Amino acid sequence: MSKINLNWRHNQILMAGLIAVALFIGGGLINTSFLSPANIGSILAMAVLLGFAAAGQTLVVIAGGEGIDLSVGAVMSLGAVLAAQTMAGQNSNILPALLLVILSGATIGLFNAAGILYARVPPLVMTMAMANVVTTVQLIYTHGSPVGMPAPIIAFIGSRRLFPFLPWLAVLGIIVLILMQFILRRTVYGQQLYAIGSNYNAAYLAGVRADAVKGIAYILSGILSSLAGFWLIAYNNFVFVNMGAAYVLPSVAAVVIGGTSLAGGEGSYTGTLLGSVILTALANLLVVLHTDEAGRQVINGLVLILLLALYTRQPAIRQ
Repeated sequence: MSKINLNWRHNQILMAGLIAVALFIGGGLINTSFLSPANIGSILAMAVLLGFAAAGQTLVVIAGGEGIDLSVGAVMSLGAVLAAQTMAGQNSNILPALLLVILSGATIGLFNAAGILYARVPPLVMTMAMANVVTTVQLIYTHGSPVGMPAPIIAFIGSRRLFPFLPWLAVLGIIVLILMQFILRRTVYGQQLYAIGSNYNAAYLAGVRADAVKGIAYILSGILSSLAGFWLIAYNNFVFVNMGAAYVLPSVAAVVIGGTSLAGGEGSYTGTLLGSVILTALANLLVVLHTDEAGRQVINGLVLILLLALYTRQPAIRQ
């Protein structure tokens, strides 16, 4: 029984992959247009955007300590606003926009880390409060009507396709996947992140600067969320207030469906991307089937509850 339970956790990425494949096959059988190159390209582009939003979330959840970053959507929205306004449709403004977006995300992540680690505010409370602060700042700054647009090169990457079924965003997503997996699996920081997530006190006693490692996770989450907002306007080619708000809960769901344990210490960005594909494909299938908004919300909610219940089962016996 113990071996079966341990294998269950280890095979969650495979399970996510099988669910994604089954979803695509089933969707194609129900409606052939679901597997059209154009629709596959749309699913991949939107899945990559969700994967960007969930990248920092993955780090925070792996770090453990009941860590979930609820400020992801607000930081995305602010990143989108700053990027659009700074680029103003000019390629020459891309670098300043990127630097501003990264700085804003890092600053918010630093505040989250300080509140959680030094003021001892619970992560859910701290990041939710920060989300409210960032949203309010965004509204005051833009007066509710943000202006600007992405630079032509950025808009091209965000909205065009290398092939009908392969958007340029997917190529960018592969690059991010390689970088994230390198950080998690091939760096000292990544190993320390898993260590504090598995057993915070043991990692601390072993010489790991546990608070610093966790703090960096929140800072990186802020940076990655802000960059997700940067690419969100590239995909949409326009900006509006709170455009990242819809990504908060899906970013958590993608992480968990991808096999990252909410208890910390386990997970991978590969799984998170697969979780993003599952959620995006499901949402897209409901649109293809002409399901009304209320029906989509109900079905999405029920399936999400089922998947999360399936993936958050804890092994009954641990070795």
